[in-house]
Parts: sequence; C-alpha cells; structure tokens
Amino acid sequence: MINVFKALFLILMLFPQSLWPAQDRILHSFERTEGAGERDIFIDEEPVEEELKFTMIDSSHNWLSDYVDSLSYGIDGFFVDTFFGDDVINDDISGSRAKISFFTRREIGQPVDFKYGISLRVVLPNTDERFSLLVESSDDEESRENTPIDSVEKAEYSTALRYMFKETENWKVSFDNGVKWGLPPDPFTRLRFRRLDYFDTYNTRITQTIDWAATDGVGEETRFEINRPLNIDRLIRFNGGARYDLNNDYFELDYGITLYHELNKKEVLAYYLRVSGENHQNMSFNNYGVGLRYRRLVYQDWIFVEITPELESANENYYDATPIIMFRFEALIGDLLE
Repeated sequence: MINVFKALFLILMLFPQSLWPAQDRILHSFERTEGAGERDIFIDEEPVEEELKFTMIDSSHNWLSDYVDSLSYGIDGFFVDTFFGDDVINDDISGSRAKISFFTRREIGQPVDFKYGISLRVVLPNTDERFSLLVESSDDEESRENTPIDSVEKAEYSTALRYMFKETENWKVSFDNGVKWGLPPDPFTRLRFRRLDYFDTYNTRITQTIDWAATDGVGEETRFEINRPLNIDRLIRFNGGARYDLNNDYFELDYGITLYHELNKKEVLAYYLRVSGENHQNMSFNNYGVGLRYRRLVYQDWIFVEITPELESANENYYDATPIIMFRFEALIGDLLE
C-alpha cells in the first residue's frame, strides 16, 4: 500500500512539471490586453508587413505634384483677356486703365480699311473706386475709314460717369450715365450685371446689360462665356451672345469657340471659329469666320502687335470664302499682366 502511495506521489510531482512549458506557450500565445489582475493579457496578431518607402523618391513625387498643380492653370481667362486687351476697361481690372489701338483690315479685292480706337477709365480719387470717368471711341465695326488720318479725325467719342454698385469675387454691378459726342449729342445710360463663377476645371462669366440711348432707344444684351483650361499652356473658350433693340424688334446672335495656345510669356496663338446671325424675318446665321490670331508683346509689358488671317463666308458675298488679313497695334497702359 505504501508503495502505491509513493508511485502516485511521483506521478503528481512529475506530470505538472511536464505541463508547465505547454501552459507557458498557451499563455504567451496571446498579446497583452487590458484585463483583470496585475498583468495585462495581449492577443497575438499576425505581424503586418510594412510597405517599403524611399523618402527621397516620395519627397520628389510630392514636390512634382505640387509643381504640376501650380502650373495646371497657368493660362486662364484673366491672362487671355489682359494679354489680348479684351474687356480690360469694363472694371474687370481695378484701377485706372487705358487702351490705345490702331487697326487695319484688308479684304482681298478691296481697299485697306483703318480704325483708330481709345478706351480710358480714370478712377476718381477719394471715392473708394466707386466712381470712374470713362472716355471711349466708337466700337462700331462699320466705322472704318480709308486712310489712317481719317480714322483718327472722324473717330466718335463718348464720355460717361460710372458708379460701381457692387464688386465682389462673384458679382460686379455698375451704372453708366454719359453722352456720345456727335451732331447732335446722344445721351445714354446703361446698367450692367456680371456674374463670375469658378469651378474645379472651368469658370464661367455671364453679363447682362440694359441700356438706353436717345437715338437707339431701349436695348438689352446678354453674353456668356465658359473657360476650360486644357493643360498648362492651352485654354478653350466657348462664348455666345444675344442683342435685342426694342426699336428693331429682333435679336442679333453670335457664337464662337476659341483655342488659346500660350507659346511663351510674350506670344499667344488663338484659333477661332465664329458664327453670327439674326431672326429678323426668320432665324438664320449669315456670317461665318475661321482664322487665327497671333499676338506678341513687343515692348516691355504694354505694347502689342497682332496679325489675324481669316476666311469669311457671308451672305452678302453669296457665302464665298473670302480671305481677310487684319493687323493691330495696341498699347495697354497699366500693370495688367502683373
């Protein structure tokens, strides 16, 4: 009997010792996690393999991405308008501005036409840029002359006082009251609303003008424009407009699409297609044009020259394709390109 107890005692002493390594393996197969007792218990998880990273390459990639993003809108509608002198007087750019231009147009088989133009805006002091004095020559395309001297001497001018009701990032509302100087003088007023919107890949500009003149009566014009940058040096623009004069009782319409290509900071090419028409008797488009504008900055940041070859097809020429060449010299006075 004593021998039996001795055998059981030896078994009990040896068996737990053989289980201690197994217990240790079981307990240590769990990671520590907050629990009862003095020690935390954790459940062991599969180790996650970290991605191999190269700091220098990642930094270069981030820098290049930022650089490309900063250039992605290198050419935009603002640059195009200021470089081409389009609409720079109509309060799109703050401050006093002036534009002086000399324009020639030659239609094959016809004499050369000349046109002189000036636009001036002087912001009146101590008015917080609310009041401006405007001086402009006629923008009528039909008022071209046969000699350069006649184009200057026969130019018709207007002066107006402009009050800016509202000017924010998105809205510009202005009111002009002035006189077109001729025989007899022609007083006029106009109220203009402009809305600008900016989106991720394009921006829009909508302008509505309500005007009255003693000779022409009441009229209204609506224009819209969509600018879409394609890359760092190309921009595509779609524009359109409608003009209605109460005395005429019909709409004059025009549409166009232009691709601007910035060759460098001093040269820009513009490829365009334009269409115009009216609904006088029935809706018809009676004038088409396709061409390109090459414009170059030739002196400092304010004197430009431009050459524009075009093919025109109009109902007055039985829609025959007519080659036209136009040349423009223009001075934009003011720090427009800063």
